[in-house]
Amino acid sequence: MRKPVFLLIALGILAITPLVMLLENPEENPTRSATTSDLNVVPFRRTTTTVDFSETSFTEWDYESASEKVPFRAKKPYTLMIYMNGSDLETDNAAGTVDLAEMLTSGVDTGKVNIVIFTGGTNRWQNNVVPSSECAIWEISEGRLKGITGIGLLDMGDPGTLTGFINLGYSAFPADRYALIMWDHGGGAIAGFGQDEKFDDSSLTLLDMNYAFKKSAAAEHKMEWLGFDSCLMATAEMAVVAADYAKYMIAAEDTEPLDGWDYEFLSAFNSNYPLSGAEMGQIIVDSFMDFYGPDSDEVLTLSVMDLSRAGHVMSSMGMLMERCSDKLNTPSSFRKLATRRRATKTFGEGSPRDNQSDMVDLGDMARRLSDIFPDEAGALLRELETAVLYTRDNSDTQLDGLSAYYIYGGRDIGNLALETYRLLQMDGDYTGYLNGFFTVLTSSRRATRSSVSSTSDDMPVQLTAWRDIGERPGHFAMVSIQDDDFPCDQWPKINGEYVCLFPIANYDRKTMFASPAIINDVEGNIIVVVGDKYPEGKILGVRKNDGLVIQKGFDEIKPEDKIFLHNKVYNFRDKTETWEKGKEISAKNGLALKWDILSNDLYISTETEDAYGYINYTHPFRESS
Repeated sequence: MRKPVFLLIALGILAITPLVMLLENPEENPTRSATTSDLNVVPFRRTTTTVDFSETSFTEWDYESASEKVPFRAKKPYTLMIYMNGSDLETDNAAGTVDLAEMLTSGVDTGKVNIVIFTGGTNRWQNNVVPSSECAIWEISEGRLKGITGIGLLDMGDPGTLTGFINLGYSAFPADRYALIMWDHGGGAIAGFGQDEKFDDSSLTLLDMNYAFKKSAAAEHKMEWLGFDSCLMATAEMAVVAADYAKYMIAAEDTEPLDGWDYEFLSAFNSNYPLSGAEMGQIIVDSFMDFYGPDSDEVLTLSVMDLSRAGHVMSSMGMLMERCSDKLNTPSSFRKLATRRRATKTFGEGSPRDNQSDMVDLGDMARRLSDIFPDEAGALLRELETAVLYTRDNSDTQLDGLSAYYIYGGRDIGNLALETYRLLQMDGDYTGYLNGFFTVLTSSRRATRSSVSSTSDDMPVQLTAWRDIGERPGHFAMVSIQDDDFPCDQWPKINGEYVCLFPIANYDRKTMFASPAIINDVEGNIIVVVGDKYPEGKILGVRKNDGLVIQKGFDEIKPEDKIFLHNKVYNFRDKTETWEKGKEISAKNGLALKWDILSNDLYISTETEDAYGYINYTHPFRESS
C-alpha cells in the first residue's frame, strides 16, 4: 500500500531563512508483563570498563549558532527530533517528502510538542523546499513546515552530526521528555543505520551511534524513547547501546515497507497528559500495522522494548551460548548447533548473492535450542517476555520482537563482521561463541563435506535446472529451481525466461522470493510473492543489493529499466562457482510471472545443503533420461 498521492504535493519555494509553508490536504500480541527468571541472570556488564571509541570519527558542527536562530519558547511536554537521512529513498521514491507531508497533515498540536527535523543525505529532494545542496533544520508549527536554518553540507554518517542535532533539540526546544526517530535504511547489529548519498553512502554503525549518544545531552538526560523508521534495528545489541541514553526503543526486526511508519501517530501527542515511551510505542506499532492492514503484501514487524531490561537479555544470551560453546568441539555436536542455526528465523535475507544480514529472532533461536539446554533457553525466553513490551507482526513464524547477530550466511565477510561485533563490547560469552562457531563453520568445510552429506541432519533437497555452456566443458548455468510452493512440475519464468526464485520470508500464508538480477548495472533482486492470495505469484518490484544495509521497500519496475538475469555458473568438474550476467529481460511492457514445464534442452540436478550451509549438486542429467 502506498501513501495517498496527495501527500506528494510540492512543498513550495525554497528559502532556508525562516519560512512557513502549508501543504494542501492530502494477529495482535497483548502487552506483556514482567516475569522473574528461574536462573540467576545478572545485569549485563561489558567485558571492559569502557568502549573503545579511539578509531571512531567525530566531526563537530556549530549547533549553538543554529540554536540561536530558534525563537525562545517555554518548556513543552515533549520534543520529538527526527533525523531524516533522505538517501536514495528520497532520490528515487520521494519517501522523505511523502513522510514530511504526512507529518503536516497529522493534526498534531504543536502547542504540546516540538517537532524538529534534520534533513540531508540525499542527492535530490523531490520538492522545491528542502535543499539538496546542504543539510537543514526545520520545525513543524501549526501544520506548517518552518525552515530554521541551513547548516552546510554535513555527513549524516558522522557521529558528530547526530550529536549536534540532539544537542540542538535539547537546548533550543526545552521539554520534559525527549524522543528521537532515526529515518532511513537500516542493517542491524553489524551495518547499523543510514546511507548518506553525499558521502559515499556513509552510515552510522552501532559503535558510531553509541559515541554520538555519549557525547550528546542524552547522556545526562535520557530520551523517553528512541525509534527507528528503518529496517532490522530491533536488535539486542542496539538495545544495549541505547539503554544508557533512552528508556524505550521502537524498531522493526525485519525489513520495513518503503512507506515506513504511519506519521498520523503524531496526533497522539495531543493527549492531555504526556505519554510514556511504552504508551507511545504501542500507538506507533498499532498505527503501523493498521496502515498496511491484514491483506498487505509486505513483511511487517514492529516492537517496543523496555531498555532497562536490555542488559538482562544480553546476559541471558551469553549464558545460553556459553553452554553451546561446549558443543563446538566435535563434528556431531556442532552439526546439532549448525542445523538449528540454519532453521532459525533470519531477517533481511536475500538471494545467495546478498544473504549476509544474519539477524535472527532471539525467541526462535532459544526455542530451537531448548531441547539441548532447556534451562538457559527458558531463561532467555522469559527475559524476552520482560523486555519486549509490545510486538506485532504478520510472520508465519512465532516472533518475540528482538533479534541478534548470529553469523551463518555472511561467512565471506565473517572476519570483518566479527571484528565490528567485538568493538561493540557485548557479552563476552556471546561474542566468544560467535567467533568459535564461525571458526568451526569455515575451517571444517573440506574435512566434513563428505561426512556431512551422508548424515540425516534435515538437509533440504530440491531440483535445479541448468543450461549447458557448451564452449566451456563442465560448466553449466543455473536457470531455475523447483520449490515446494510452486505448482506441481511447473517452473517459474519471467517474460519467457526461466528464473531462480530463492525463498526469503514466510508471512501471512505467503512466501517471498528473490531472483538475482542486474538492474541498471546494479546487482539486486526481483522480488516475487507466491501463496494463497497469489497462487500464480506476483512481482512486487526490485531490491538493490546495498551490502549489509538493507533497502527499505522495493523499487518500482520502470519500462526503461535494463534488467539482466544473474546466474550461478557452476563447474561440475572442480566444484567451483561464479556469478555471471545472463539473459536480458525487457521491462518495456512490465514483468509477468508465468509457469511452464521444463524444456528438453535443459538439465536437472539435485541440490542438497549440508549442516554447514554448503551446497552440493548431483551431476546434471536430462529429465527424460
